Amino acid sequence: MRILFVDDDPDTRALAIRAVAQEFPDADIREAPDLNGLEALLREPAPDILVTDYDLRWSDGIAVFDKVKAANPFCCTVMFTGTGNEELAVRALKHGFDDYVVKGAKQLRRLAAAVRSAYDRRRELLELSENRDLVLKELYHRLHNNLQIVISLLRMTEKAIADPSDREQLADLQRRIQALSALQEEFYRSEDFRRVDFAAFVERLAGSLAGLSGGRVRLALRLEAVELPVDLAVPFGLIANEVLTNSLKHAFPDGRAGQLSVTLEAAANRAVLTVADDGAGYPEDLDPSAASGVGMRLIRRLADQMEGEVSFERGEAGATCRISVPL
Repeated sequence: MRILFVDDDPDTRALAIRAVAQEFPDADIREAPDLNGLEALLREPAPDILVTDYDLRWSDGIAVFDKVKAANPFCCTVMFTGTGNEELAVRALKHGFDDYVVKGAKQLRRLAAAVRSAYDRRRELLELSENRDLVLKELYHRLHNNLQIVISLLRMTEKAIADPSDREQLADLQRRIQALSALQEEFYRSEDFRRVDFAAFVERLAGSLAGLSGGRVRLALRLEAVELPVDLAVPFGLIANEVLTNSLKHAFPDGRAGQLSVTLEAAANRAVLTVADDGAGYPEDLDPSAASGVGMRLIRRLADQMEGEVSFERGEAGATCRISVPL
């Protein structure tokens, strides 16, 4: 454990160190009397505990807090100052300090107890966070495996169905569940289980679906790094699956070859997914936005859920679908 004391008064600094060292006798204690000393220490392994004065000749405790937290966001922090008041105490705590202690010989025991309490609380929070992340990772992994079992059962059922239309509907359901499974895989691969690398998901999804064409359809990807929260990634991922599936299914009939372009970008607080093909295009008598198929109904409902926008464009060759959702 590393404890950093920042104070330009050497006598006060020595008293504070002596008091806190009784709580942490094996700690590696460092002192920063000035800015050069602080910056030099922060180039080493960052401290686990910071005890700082507020009124420094060369800075203030808030600025010291920001520098140390930039080096170690999990460092617990206590302000030990004699120049403050109730207003400063509130400001320090709102800024993120774990505790605030007024300087004084009779307050040294209070300082040691405050540092110990702050450190123990921070350690408990870290342990809870680690345990929660382990549980989430296991849940995501189990859900992914369960979805794979469901997909296998659907495939077995599909083979036993004689009617081609019924088989196609079951195959569509498989693809939707497969898209959910791919999202779950991105969740448990992520270090932050509340967000997902959506660009990686789109790349895997598009590659998997285009692979079903047997090489007839070339894939052109331009994907910016976009991370989405889970509650946005799931409906957006399902929309991406529907749009890609529809393009591959209808744009290249009768073994026709072509190119499918997929673009993902973030701009003006929105994520925009664009899927364009150079295939057959929309029939002249069809308004895609008003189509009543299951896929289009699903796209519209999910887009409404996210307060997103969906547009369809006819080109000289092929068609384009653009989905925009707020971040």
